[in-house]
Amino acid sequence: MSRHRRHPQPTAATDLVWPVVDEELLKVLPAVLRAVVKALGYARARDWLVDHGGVNVSIPARRTQALGLEPDELARLRLTLAAHMDDNGRVAMPKADKLFQVARNAQIRKDRSGASLSALARAHRLTARHVQNICREGDDR
Repeated sequence: MSRHRRHPQPTAATDLVWPVVDEELLKVLPAVLRAVVKALGYARARDWLVDHGGVNVSIPARRTQALGLEPDELARLRLTLAAHMDDNGRVAMPKADKLFQVARNAQIRKDRSGASLSALARAHRLTARHVQNICREGDDR
């Protein structure tokens, strides 16, 4: 008897349960990061990219312990990253810190009308001046 429990592999994209992700957020992200967020959800993608971002990552067809992904997460990731993989199933993963600034900045601009600079600064652990500069960057005037 095997000590390892077999996880059933999803057979199609329709068999997978996808995380709910804000479409506006996906629009501001670069392609590979968009695929990772779509497959894992924002928070899980952020945490996963802390460990796996900034290097080429091999996305296996079957679950391994190395990537720390559940079978359904791995299946979704393979589907969303298929267009970005090389012939060996590798993808250059972006680093989480710089790329997630795009999403954070978009969220700050979106929340600016309903919150003070100091409240946004505290919420995002930034200075009020930094929040003000971010809001100016998105100002179309």
